[in-house]
Amino acid sequence: MSTVAFHVPGTPAPQGSKIRTRYGMREASQRVKPWRDVVTQRAAVSAGEEHILGPLEPPYTVELWFYILKPRTTRATHPVAPTIGDLDKLTRAVGDALTKSGLIVDDRFIVRLVAEKQWAGSDGPGVLIRVTEVTS
Repeated sequence: MSTVAFHVPGTPAPQGSKIRTRYGMREASQRVKPWRDVVTQRAAVSAGEEHILGPLEPPYTVELWFYILKPRTTRATHPVAPTIGDLDKLTRAVGDALTKSGLIVDDRFIVRLVAEKQWAGSDGPGVLIRVTEVTS
């Protein structure tokens, strides 16, 4: 059973909401593509550091801890503002990035997902990711 864990610094961006344009559909958030690219790159680097040749063997457990930068003027105890993004949309961006990086075969093989979001501490915003192969 292999496990790969790594931290991706940066501002997490939600994926999922679409905007119709005259050229077709595009992501509503312009931040999602750069965020997915950073996660993809960090996942590939982490796989190399762990000497993993090719994707992990499916199925997978994925654990995600999102750290969101706290605004100066909020009294909220948790990151729930509309501008932050839904937890399911934040996880969607990470799942696609893990697939694109080659760390996992496809995000449809994620059989257990644990995710939470909280205010960032001194380490700043980002996401801590742990992917584990599930054994029978």
